[in-house]
Amino acid sequence: MRFVEFLRSAFVAIALAAGGLTTPALAQADARIIVPDVPGGALLTGCYRVNERLYGPYRMEFCLEQRGSYTVTGGGVRCNGRLDWSARGRDLNINLRRTSCGNGVAWSADHMSCRGTGLFAGILARIIVPDLPVLGALRCTYTPSVGGTRPVTIVARRIN
Repeated sequence: MRFVEFLRSAFVAIALAAGGLTTPALAQADARIIVPDVPGGALLTGCYRVNERLYGPYRMEFCLEQRGSYTVTGGGVRCNGRLDWSARGRDLNINLRRTSCGNGVAWSADHMSCRGTGLFAGILARIIVPDLPVLGALRCTYTPSVGGTRPVTIVARRIN
């Protein structure tokens, strides 16, 4: 057990020294969501890539951290925006903030409601929070804020 604590402390010290983590981000490191196979929950913080294209040619990646963010690319644009998220029980709610992509184009303030799927026991997750698995993917209903556009089901896979 002391070795795990040592590794956890070493990781935090290296990350803080490199400027990769700040103290508030560490508070989010234990954000988790309840999944049937793991009564104590699984870590959901991290970054995800959406498998499906949105609105035609657009690809999305998003990160669930203290200050959530998303990136949309495709169709000649690149949008970098913020998102707000909250987890309760098995449910994860994500609200994208409208963001300008340049050249008179903006990404709309859409909503995603998600549930975790697929678990994997990441080494980094075990260092930060021993014996707590992380989510491998999220299954979400992506609801556009633009009228006349229907919600779609998407899968977002963890990329870190």
